[in-house]
Amino acid sequence: MSTEEKFQADEAYADHGDKLASSNDLMKLAVDLWHNHSDIHGQASEAELINLVQELRHVRNGAPLDDKKGTTELLIGILTSLPATSKARAALTSRLIDKLWAGLQHPPQSYVGGRVAFRPADAPAEPTAADADETVEFTVPDTDVVLRGPLPDDGLFQYRAPDGRGNNVLQPDVGRAGSPYARTVKATKRLHGVKPDPGLLFDLLMARDDARFSENPAGLSSMFFYHASIIIHDIFRSGGPDGNRSMTSSYLDLAPLYGSSLADQMEIRTMKHGKLKPDTFHEKRLLGQPAGVSVLLVLYSRFHNYVCDMLLQINEEGRFTPACTTESNASDRAIALAKQDHDLFNTARLIVGGLYVNISIHDYLRAITNTHRSDSDWTLDPRVQGTAADGTPHAVGNQVSVEFNLLYRFHACISKKDERWINDFFLKLFPGRKPEDLQKISASDLHGALMKLLEEAPKDPSLRDIGDMKRQADGTFKDEDLVRVLGEAMEDPAGSFGARMIPKALRAVEILGINQARRWQVASLNEFRDFFGLKRHESFTDINPDPDIASLLEKLYSDPDMVELYPGLMIEDVKPPRNTGCGICPPYSVGRAVLTDAVALVRGDRFNTVDFTVSNLTNWGYREIMPDYKTLGGSVLYRLIQRTVPGWFPYNSVAVMQPMYTKAANEDIARQLGTMGQFTTDDAKPPPKTVVISTNAAIKEVLGQPERFALPWLRAFDALFPDGEKDLSWFMLAGDETRNHQNRADMVEVLDGLPDVGGALLAMMAQEGGRLMKKETLTLGEGVKLVDIIRDVAIPLSAKMLADLFYLDLRSDENTEGTLSAAELYRHLLNIRVWGIENRDPAQAWDRRRRARESVHEIIDSTRRLVEEIADAGIAAKLSGLLTSSFHSAKEVSLRRCGRKLATELLAMYDSAERVVDTLWLSAFGGVGVTVTAFYDVMEFLLRPEKATVWAQVRDVARQGDDGALLACVIEAQRLSSSQCNVRVATQPCELEGQEVQPGNMVMMLLGEAGRNPTEVSNAEAFEPTRQRGQVSSYSYGQHECLLKHLAPVYVAGMVRLVAGLEGCEGAGEVKTVRVGGQRLFMNDCWSRMGSNVGGWKMQFRGVD
Repeated sequence: MSTEEKFQADEAYADHGDKLASSNDLMKLAVDLWHNHSDIHGQASEAELINLVQELRHVRNGAPLDDKKGTTELLIGILTSLPATSKARAALTSRLIDKLWAGLQHPPQSYVGGRVAFRPADAPAEPTAADADETVEFTVPDTDVVLRGPLPDDGLFQYRAPDGRGNNVLQPDVGRAGSPYARTVKATKRLHGVKPDPGLLFDLLMARDDARFSENPAGLSSMFFYHASIIIHDIFRSGGPDGNRSMTSSYLDLAPLYGSSLADQMEIRTMKHGKLKPDTFHEKRLLGQPAGVSVLLVLYSRFHNYVCDMLLQINEEGRFTPACTTESNASDRAIALAKQDHDLFNTARLIVGGLYVNISIHDYLRAITNTHRSDSDWTLDPRVQGTAADGTPHAVGNQVSVEFNLLYRFHACISKKDERWINDFFLKLFPGRKPEDLQKISASDLHGALMKLLEEAPKDPSLRDIGDMKRQADGTFKDEDLVRVLGEAMEDPAGSFGARMIPKALRAVEILGINQARRWQVASLNEFRDFFGLKRHESFTDINPDPDIASLLEKLYSDPDMVELYPGLMIEDVKPPRNTGCGICPPYSVGRAVLTDAVALVRGDRFNTVDFTVSNLTNWGYREIMPDYKTLGGSVLYRLIQRTVPGWFPYNSVAVMQPMYTKAANEDIARQLGTMGQFTTDDAKPPPKTVVISTNAAIKEVLGQPERFALPWLRAFDALFPDGEKDLSWFMLAGDETRNHQNRADMVEVLDGLPDVGGALLAMMAQEGGRLMKKETLTLGEGVKLVDIIRDVAIPLSAKMLADLFYLDLRSDENTEGTLSAAELYRHLLNIRVWGIENRDPAQAWDRRRRARESVHEIIDSTRRLVEEIADAGIAAKLSGLLTSSFHSAKEVSLRRCGRKLATELLAMYDSAERVVDTLWLSAFGGVGVTVTAFYDVMEFLLRPEKATVWAQVRDVARQGDDGALLACVIEAQRLSSSQCNVRVATQPCELEGQEVQPGNMVMMLLGEAGRNPTEVSNAEAFEPTRQRGQVSSYSYGQHECLLKHLAPVYVAGMVRLVAGLEGCEGAGEVKTVRVGGQRLFMNDCWSRMGSNVGGWKMQFRGVD
């Protein structure tokens, strides 16, 4: 059999990505596209396509773009229609990034501000902001040691600085918090000396009609704008004596969560194990925002602490081990613990920030471009490799500007629900005022009221509530409160951009904005468009075709060139929705600038580009946050939700999988794409409580009463075929009806009729195992040899055992035309098992189901061919006796021939070949993974130094060839080492081991622990192969005990015999495990993913007996 391909647990080493195609000859590329991709023909003519590509050639110059023709949206539509493998798609995407990148200076060359300050000559010198922020004092948790720090070191390169400094290593102050705002557009137009009254501008052109609310036409939800609000508060906080400085960094570093200085961070950190205080974020300004914004930050806070837990458990390369010993003094130990906290916090910050940026790209930008309405995995990812001849740089830093501070005021998109919240919030700010008085609040009154609100808020961020949501005694918010806010936000349609769309209660806010723009002396609207290469507005109807709006603008400004940037940006006509191309439907100038700024924010940030690496984030951290492009084109926001409020939302919730669109819009999109069967419209509900039991008596009670404790797996089986193409409710593990019991009885009858299956298995393992050991062993020198006993021996043998017994299409000497290698077959079966039985991670459930669906179709299609060959030969009815006779007369029974007989008997038993195929793969997947892990548990137990005498005893038995005695030793070792468990769902109230159980509760049975329960098992920790076996074992109990209960230990025994033939064997290297939710999980060999089953274990030895 072929073993050239190695099993890789949830990780492919090879990168099959093609290099980018050269984009030097874009015209030839355009012509080739037209002739080779007919999908494009419905979007553009050949001439339009050529003109579109021609425009991309002029990266930094060219004629002004008439953005009302929708050329950028057209290009996006074309790109989404091309396959992921298209080199033309990659080249054109790169050129689009080049074009957008070139729209801004990097870094900016002009800044605002000109303040000068004086103080008396005899006044003491004031400390600089840097002096105040760079050093803090704190007591190290669990010690009495007070530390001052951090001292200057090289951390600026590996981690984000609290204030953003050092992002550009050559110009470290670019984008640092407290820096002056940049000026994007050079102002040369002399605007009116007396400009229109700001209040009048708002009342006439910006205020929303109380009777008119326009929903976002693409179906975006409030969740989109809650994320936008986090971005806005992340990169904008005007401050300084003259208001010309940005007091946050100019990078997407989640300042609303972490703050913008070391002092800010100290307010939210526990200073132990890198964690944040429970459900805590720093940004106080969000007290004046709808609760959904704060709830999103709470999710990020929870994710940070989850990441810290995982980083510390995995401890890649020992990087989080405190640099001290038990002999270290208190001061040295405190310094080591502080360094550990520092490294964990900052590594977790990079990982959480990486998820935030991926959400911004793969959820937020996909919503802006409306690519979610397609089945394309194309995304405007600013990090793509460039192809332009002059190259598009990255990691050069960024500095936000006053123009973008004004541009990111998305008040028009506030939903009707959030408008009501704003009204209520303002009534609380101004008690005694009536609702109709809200729009009469002056800007100074509003500023004073907001300052008072912030001053009265608790200084400790961990004590702040979110509106009516109160913290619990442990400092956390109730999951149900967070889930309620999230659910409402995903149902809530966002508003539309455009003139007369801003809630009237924000009148004072908008007046402040207009006045601020004037103080900054920003360029005009047309100058802004000139800068971005957009066609100038020649008339007022160019700005807005509504005759009433255009007429008012003319009366207020006289000439289109006189229209101010703000509020002009918000009064412009809006882009129409385009599937795909435009979802946010912004004003025309805003639309272009938002895409340009998105590219600058991501591509200019060192930590999102050149230092976005596994070395900085760790293998696990990098993998945890990366998108899977087969999942809604790469969406990842759902993962944040499922990771932080696990189990509340269905894994396939139509709302949660892309929450930046409303639930109604997502349902419509899924129906149009034909994927509705993959989703559910069920609302959130509390996750089932888990009751853990570990006594034989309780386990027998549960497994012996199926009417009270139901099997949980039918829904997972059905989900493999969401469109109802198969009904698997008859399968033995799908329920406890008569048909389920009959299916098991049928299989047991056929399996029992197979001649000496155990002997055939041991013979196969001896022959194939010996061959694999010889082939895969590496000689290291001085007689020391090395082999991965799991990956290179146990897994291929397990695959062959299951393939031969259940007649699957493994390529081998007995099935030379087989379509699957051992690694492929094992991976497919394991994908099915992980989804069907072992999936307890809602954040990975969608991906696991997809992989299982892909695998199950591979297995079914390949197995169907073999079964139909038997059926077509006409032997289903008459060869049973002949085959039995030939088996009995053979000296050595082949396991593959047993499998053929099994398939033949099932064909005679059932009236459908497809039923036989399903019976075979359904029976096989239950045996994958678990037997290999059982062998690892047994062998790891036997090779422990304190078990040397036990291993010597077992090794002697194995070498003597007594199969029965060896099997008894293996079963006893498995009892002492197993961590197997099983689950059922309670259907009636009861009590188990003194614990109350309610209907719907998950009952987790620790089968391995039960085998070592000292109250029920005599001399429980002793190795006694001859002891009487209990009814409950690691292979379960009752109607649904393991179908291969008698064969699985034979496999383990065969593996133990192989190891027993080695001299001086011992484990080499660590088999990394972690515990999540009380469950032991194995890390894959890259330490980037976790799973229930072991994937590798290197063993060294000195020779073969």
